[in-house]
Amino acid sequence: MKSCLLLDMGGVVLRVGSTEGLPESRIDWRGRQAMLAMLAKAGARLTLEDLDGLLFGPWRLDHARRHDLVRDARWEPHLDRLCTAAGVDLDRWELLDAWFRPYGDRLVPEFGVHEALEQLRSMGKRLAVVSNVPLPGQFYERILEHHDLRRHFDALFFSYDLGTRKPSPAMLRTALAHFDSTADQALMVGDRRAADIAAGRAAGVESVWIRSPFDNGPEPDHEIGSLAELPALLESIETG
Repeated sequence: MKSCLLLDMGGVVLRVGSTEGLPESRIDWRGRQAMLAMLAKAGARLTLEDLDGLLFGPWRLDHARRHDLVRDARWEPHLDRLCTAAGVDLDRWELLDAWFRPYGDRLVPEFGVHEALEQLRSMGKRLAVVSNVPLPGQFYERILEHHDLRRHFDALFFSYDLGTRKPSPAMLRTALAHFDSTADQALMVGDRRAADIAAGRAAGVESVWIRSPFDNGPEPDHEIGSLAELPALLESIETG
């Protein structure tokens, strides 16, 4: 019996709209303008070039190493550098949120997610988000709350907060410990084989791949087209 379901977030629960789950192009520009406005209100006079040199450029260098380090790049030192150069003492996460919010506000649930989560809960399943994210989990929890999705999850585990990323099995093992569950009682569901399915295999957890272009990586135990198909797959697994 699979009592514990570990779900990736982007491409499974939320449609993230970009490969890295980060603002791009016009949305990125809008966020940077919002950040400059917040800094200007505090008395700083910075330009887009300053933001790139003090914050985004250095962070991107760290971000490029995330796969090798198996952890996400920290924003804190770069936000500190920016505030020190600007001569302001702003809440670092509020400042980062000024940049992220135009993107975050555009994220929407994947097809059939509400109905699938309702059905999974009615089947008595315990649900957790286990997701690689480039920002603190509080940003994504707010989005889940906004779309009335948070209530379905018993726990949220985000790579930025835990200091480890899939394909490391560490997040999955943390989730299993939270539920006091064994690996054979769990199912890992994700859209990236190199991260989600590999992490499931490393943790000894059966895996479900939601078909996507991210098809490099280990073979999953099961495949589905979307989360909407998961309740039927579970019934098949548990009765077959």
